[in-house]
Amino acid sequence: MMKVGIANATITPDRPIWMTGFAARTEPSEGAYNDLEASVVVFDNGDVRAGVMALDLVGVDEFLLAPIREAAGTLGIAPERMLVNTSHTHCAPACRVVRGSIRKFDDEWLTELKEKLSALLQEAVADLQDSKLDYAVGSCTLGINRRRANPDGTCAGMLPAPSKPTDMDVPVMRVLTPDGEVRAVLFSYACHPTTMGGQLIGTDYPGPARGLLREAIPGCLPIFLQGCGGDVKPRSVDPVSKTFGAATVETVYEIGRELGRAVAAALCGEPEELGDELAGSSAIADLPTRGTPTEQQLSELEAGHDWEQAYAQAARKAIAEKGGLADTLPVEVQVLKIGDLYIIGMGGEISCEIGLELKQKLSDLKLWTLGYSNLLRSYVASLGAHSEGGYEVETAFLYSLTPEPRPLGYKPESVAVLINKGIEHIRSLQAAV
Repeated sequence: MMKVGIANATITPDRPIWMTGFAARTEPSEGAYNDLEASVVVFDNGDVRAGVMALDLVGVDEFLLAPIREAAGTLGIAPERMLVNTSHTHCAPACRVVRGSIRKFDDEWLTELKEKLSALLQEAVADLQDSKLDYAVGSCTLGINRRRANPDGTCAGMLPAPSKPTDMDVPVMRVLTPDGEVRAVLFSYACHPTTMGGQLIGTDYPGPARGLLREAIPGCLPIFLQGCGGDVKPRSVDPVSKTFGAATVETVYEIGRELGRAVAAALCGEPEELGDELAGSSAIADLPTRGTPTEQQLSELEAGHDWEQAYAQAARKAIAEKGGLADTLPVEVQVLKIGDLYIIGMGGEISCEIGLELKQKLSDLKLWTLGYSNLLRSYVASLGAHSEGGYEVETAFLYSLTPEPRPLGYKPESVAVLINKGIEHIRSLQAAV
């Protein structure tokens, strides 16, 4: 029988702290409307051990990922079997994923967090006990595509686009005792947690979704994992102006509880039992970029906002030292096999259409698609977005200068490279086990 260990901790800062997610913030946080959480699940079938860590952060880089995987390694979890997923709430502390000229960091808090996460892994391993696993897929419509197109086919900006795709799937895995009591519920949805901004720390919709499940299934630990929601926002909209509305904490809770009800509804069906098979592996997809910016692009950026000027300066320095910017950028593609379920975690802000295409092309398998996993470096926009342009295609690449400035976007063929790597990787793991 599979053994499963679970652990959970609050990671809300106990002091004002610089936040990330929205560039307009110029002051530290002013409190919290609910608590950020970190959760760990460790799976062990007697031969193989694997782990999943879920964090209410916008993303992580090497500063957190490396020590997490190092700590996991000391506990028998190989790096390729340790998946770290972030909810991507935009009301969380700055955590190095976008270290550039407009970010400030609380290094003391980050060091405390690093130590807490390592301890949480040990706690989960100490909790290993006989468990059963089952799986269901529900449905939820809380998300709406945020990439409205103009009549000429160009991107109109981050505006509600109800005719464009979203991924409505709500994958749900339960961890049960041998007697059928629910110990934990892992679930996901593909949507940016950006219902509201402001100066309050908070989880956005994942926290209220977990809260409903805690009420509905007493004693269980609800764990949220972020899907491929790089171009999807919660549908808090103004139908008159046809824009995303100004949301409140109450709106966040309304939307989050909608997702919680979708999970509860999925569990009213007949979840399929997962076996004890356990495997995991990781590969790198080298995505082709647009390469070195032109002189005209750099000159235009030098006349722009502070962060555009900082990018242009850093890019010129990198060009002078190395002759140009990278022709490819690495994106980790990680797969965990739990029973006959395949969980694929991709390291980026992945378009919902990429997740949908993976599921369509691997329709013979149970496939759970996750973005925001492990190192979070950049958006990977859908193929259609490349012809429209816009934030996810180019502008977002301005915000990170570490370890060096990135080219201004990927080439359209990057989509096929990522999807093909995912398919190849999953089929390879399928054949190996």
